[in-house]
Amino acid sequence: MPDQKYTPKVSIILPTYNRAGLILETIESIRNQTYSNWELIIVDDGSDDNTEEIITQINDARIQFHKAGRIGIVGKIKNMGIEMSNGELIAFIDSDDLWAKTKLEKQIAALQQCQEAGFSLTGGYNFKEPGKPLGYFYNQKEGIRYDNIFIAFFKSEVSTTMPSLMLRKKCLQTTGIFKESKPFADVEFILNLARHFKAVILYEPLFYRRIHEANDSDSNWINRHYEGIEMILSYKNDLPKVILTDSLFRSYINFGEKCLKYQKKGKAIRSFINAWKQKPFNILPLRKTAKAIIYFLQRK
Repeated sequence: MPDQKYTPKVSIILPTYNRAGLILETIESIRNQTYSNWELIIVDDGSDDNTEEIITQINDARIQFHKAGRIGIVGKIKNMGIEMSNGELIAFIDSDDLWAKTKLEKQIAALQQCQEAGFSLTGGYNFKEPGKPLGYFYNQKEGIRYDNIFIAFFKSEVSTTMPSLMLRKKCLQTTGIFKESKPFADVEFILNLARHFKAVILYEPLFYRRIHEANDSDSNWINRHYEGIEMILSYKNDLPKVILTDSLFRSYINFGEKCLKYQKKGKAIRSFINAWKQKPFNILPLRKTAKAIIYFLQRK
């Protein structure tokens, strides 16, 4: 029977860089949690705004502020936070995002109920104005999935949003920490957890991702794609061939569509052709290639 009084400490790791205008709102979403046994480890990546002044004025002994100097590798910043953590559980949040008040409480309860699970993820949505969802991570808004979800990632059934993650710190003894050689290590970090441990997904939207012009993930979307393809291929020996092919196909199609959105015709067409190479009998990439050519010819 799970212990109803189970109240482990959660170490929340918050990397930040020049987010003085938003970080206070993020911190307040943590301080407003219905679960109170947490420590917040803020690792500043060399901000030159007044981030430090804002944080040091908050009267909360659970909050730690550490200046890392300018490193520019988010994985390394998160690893520094992990090294300083004292909690049995670890969670992450970006310095512009928000949590629902019950996020920690509900994930801890789920991990307590599913004790073989090494980590938990939640649903969520994108927003520009708080309380006004722009798009949900899952169509399903309630319920729980307790399963081995490694293959599910490659079938696009699981959202790899780092601020929705909570893991048992002891899992890191098996998986290790973030790879510091790659700029975008979050997805691979979660995939590595999924290779070794079961997960419990709470489909309820408990994480809210802010969309704005300074989003790192938006400004680096091209590099993320190429690194994503490299990552998929690195798992080719762990995946059924049909799953590998489908995953690569979707990645190329999605990237091509985004290239069209930003009027990068050449990249879009090359990506659609790469998708066709994965599935030569699928006419979708050829249709999209033709559509891209016609669209840009009409704009001349």
